[in-house]
Amino acid sequence: MKKITTLLSWHSYILLASLLFFGACKKDTSTANTKTYKIYTPVYKSKAVVLASINGAANQSIEHAGKIYIKDNFIYLNEINKGIHIIDNSNPSRPVQVAFLSIPGNLDIAIKDNILYADMYTDLLSLDISNPHHVSITSTLSNFFYGRTYVYGKQVFMDDLVAADWLEKDTTVAADTYPPNACDFCPIFNGDPLAMSANFVKSAGTAGSMAGMVLMNDHLYAITEMHSLGIVDVRNAAELKRDTSFFAGFDLETVFPFKDKLFLGSSTGMFMYDVSNPELPVSLGTFSHGQACDPVIADDHFAYVTLHSGDDCGGSANEMHVIDINDIQHSQLVKTYPLTKPTGLSKDGNLLFVCDDAAVKIYNASNPAALQLLQQVPSNEPYDIITGGNRAIVVCSKGLYQYDYSNINQVRLLSFMPVKR
Repeated sequence: MKKITTLLSWHSYILLASLLFFGACKKDTSTANTKTYKIYTPVYKSKAVVLASINGAANQSIEHAGKIYIKDNFIYLNEINKGIHIIDNSNPSRPVQVAFLSIPGNLDIAIKDNILYADMYTDLLSLDISNPHHVSITSTLSNFFYGRTYVYGKQVFMDDLVAADWLEKDTTVAADTYPPNACDFCPIFNGDPLAMSANFVKSAGTAGSMAGMVLMNDHLYAITEMHSLGIVDVRNAAELKRDTSFFAGFDLETVFPFKDKLFLGSSTGMFMYDVSNPELPVSLGTFSHGQACDPVIADDHFAYVTLHSGDDCGGSANEMHVIDINDIQHSQLVKTYPLTKPTGLSKDGNLLFVCDDAAVKIYNASNPAALQLLQQVPSNEPYDIITGGNRAIVVCSKGLYQYDYSNINQVRLLSFMPVKR
């Protein structure tokens, strides 16, 4: 996979980011003799001040919608690199923002009971969200996500300082000049929601097909850098215990849990692990494919993998693989379905939902070897989707949509929360 040398950030999240909001830092104002770049300069604040200011303004606008996490009647929506919007979804037709957690460098979310786990660049935070209007920090695990030490070529932690914000400045130079700390391609970080009912413990919420961090059996599993999976014992939220970090596969992007297994998507294939012993994952095998971005979901019998080309992934494939995992150590490709530019996916019973370019495609998946397209819901660059209870939550480039699919022939829009830029 092509590496971006000026953005030494967590590889899997660079991939997620580029899908929805990828934008070249090189501007259209460039000529044959000049190039215009964005220069990113961190605005540092003391870590103590940042953590003390974690309860932000509830009406913080959604500007770059990232990953979402669902628990009980709430949606937790990542504001890329800035924090988490807490949305009361008791009435899906009228969701209401009730709080904002200001967390610089945040990309991922996981929740168990009343504890929310979130990344702050390299650190893992545990937060008590019993009162969403006044969240408190219960513990911090430093330098867990060690692949995110640098962003835009700048160190995000310096002594007791945190990159709390970024200043952007356009700089025009001669075409053959590369200014320091600039980048040809600086994707804005982005994220996702869920894929299937992932059989978490009952007290946990739901993560998604693009998630890089999930909870399972009192343990948190997260991609800590492009080739490594880290494990944290979260039985005591006030004292997080780092169990291990190990090489889990090349160019990791996503983590999907199902029962006692983890399915890791990467730009080269799918890696499968047995986590019956939560602290000692055992490799069950690998399914390889060509170079491409690769989220994955799975059920008892099949795994579904979407591949899309371009962005930071390389390759030219735009398709979905259905893989027979009944004999998981000898998984077999069932069929490949051509698509336009697929990203996140989800499954509810025999219904398979796939985000693909300008629509969410809904298939009858009762026979994975012969999927039947039932419906296409027009959408603005859908990125990922959560389904369940005849309701779908979709993150798109324009915002957050909710649909009722109780009548599959007439999918009904329930609500829309737009991004504001």
